[in-house]
Amino acid sequence: MRKQLKQRIVLRKKTDTLPLSLHRRRVYILPTAYGYLFLFILSVMLMGSVNYNNNLGFLLVFLLGSIMLVSMIHTYRNLLGIKILSVSAKPVFAGRTALFQFLVHAGPTRRSAIGIQVDKDHPVMADIEATTGETMTVNVRARSRGILRPGRAVIWSRYPLGLFRTWTVVTPDIWCVVYPKPVAGPFRVTEKQGGDESDGHTIRQGADDFSGLKQYQPGDPVARISWKSLSRGLGVFTKDFSGDEGGLMMLDYDAVRDAGMEHKLSRLTDMVIRAHSMNSEYGLRLPGQTIAPGKGERHKHKCMKALAVFGFNE
Repeated sequence: MRKQLKQRIVLRKKTDTLPLSLHRRRVYILPTAYGYLFLFILSVMLMGSVNYNNNLGFLLVFLLGSIMLVSMIHTYRNLLGIKILSVSAKPVFAGRTALFQFLVHAGPTRRSAIGIQVDKDHPVMADIEATTGETMTVNVRARSRGILRPGRAVIWSRYPLGLFRTWTVVTPDIWCVVYPKPVAGPFRVTEKQGGDESDGHTIRQGADDFSGLKQYQPGDPVARISWKSLSRGLGVFTKDFSGDEGGLMMLDYDAVRDAGMEHKLSRLTDMVIRAHSMNSEYGLRLPGQTIAPGKGERHKHKCMKALAVFGFNE
């Protein structure tokens, strides 16, 4: 029976469109190991009652059997009708854990001990209150850079007695950007003066010398706010560093004098993080792709994603 159920699951379409409601054709149920043991004990008790014509034995067998039947119905209904509204994940660095957040809606009744497992990683369990949504965060190991597509997610429950396991397999089109693991080193850039389109290869070392205070502008890093000036009531100022001045910075793949593509990408990742923390205007030049200089969170993510998928087909 388990093989037939697996074949039916495999024959389903590859991806599911969200939001998704778990209807009767998607939900399966089978006894657990404890359920099979319980059935075996009931069978032995029934044979003993028949052999000795023991009415109290019949009563106990039928009572326990009815409890098991009611448990099966409650286990099945505990999963039936649940809605998967959305799945999201924030970018992570290679070697860390990606957090996939499943927004699950219970429907009109409360759901107890609902579990979600992705890619055979550690499952997460939660109780979902009636008519409300619950965010269930599932951990998936991001082993290497690129686009992480975890694939199938198993949603299951053994509530209330653990005699039956009901489950469904969901394959939503979910993914997470995995940045290269940053590797610290010299901050080498190709300077690009404003209005100069030449591809020079002048290498300079980044400077972090404090040069004064400037009026706070929206988008400036919070870490650079001068809290002493703010506490004295002088207004909101940010610390300015001499490393921010000068021409536009181009982070060039060919300017990184390290052997190996992966190591170069890791070095460039560290440079992007440092350039962003300095609130500098920087660009990225990769073989076959150039990202114009800019700054801000969106520009940082654009550069980091380009490094993550470099050499892959998205």
